[in-house]
Amino acid sequence: MDSEKKDTQQEKFDVDLSPIRDFAREMDSFFNHSFNQVNSIFNLRSFRVNVEETDSDVIIRAELPGYKRDQIQIEVLGNVLRIAVEERSTFEERDDLQKRYARRKSHQQKVRSITLPFEIPESETKASFEDGLLRVVIPKDNSKRKYIDIE
Repeated sequence: MDSEKKDTQQEKFDVDLSPIRDFAREMDSFFNHSFNQVNSIFNLRSFRVNVEETDSDVIIRAELPGYKRDQIQIEVLGNVLRIAVEERSTFEERDDLQKRYARRKSHQQKVRSITLPFEIPESETKASFEDGLLRVVIPKDNSKRKYIDIE
C-alpha cells in the first residue's frame, strides 16, 4: 500500500519545469542587461585595482582618472586597506520666463577593500597620487609570518 501511495505522489509531481527555468533565465538576462545599462549611464562601476606582491612590499595601484587628491580617502582597518572615492556635484537651472528653478544634487561614493594576510603597518605604509593613479606601498613584516611545513 505504501508503494501505491508513493507512485501516486510521484505522478502528481511529474511536471515539466522547463518553461519555468526558461522564464527564470529570461528574467536573469533582462535584469543583467538592464543593470549593465544603468551602470554605464550613471557610472556606477567601481574603479580598477591591481595588487602586486614583491619580496618586501605589497603594492596596490588604483586607477582613479578624473578624481582629485581631496576626493580620495585611504583607511587601514587591521589587515584591510579601504580605498574610497567621493564625488559631489550640483546642477542648477533657472528659467525666469517660466518662473522655474531646479536644483539637483548628486553624491556618489565608490569603495574598494583589499584584505591582506597580515596586519598593515600604518606608520610605514606610503601612498602617492599622480595622473589619476593611486599607488599604495605596504611593507611586509616577514618576521611575524609563520609558515607550516606540509608532511
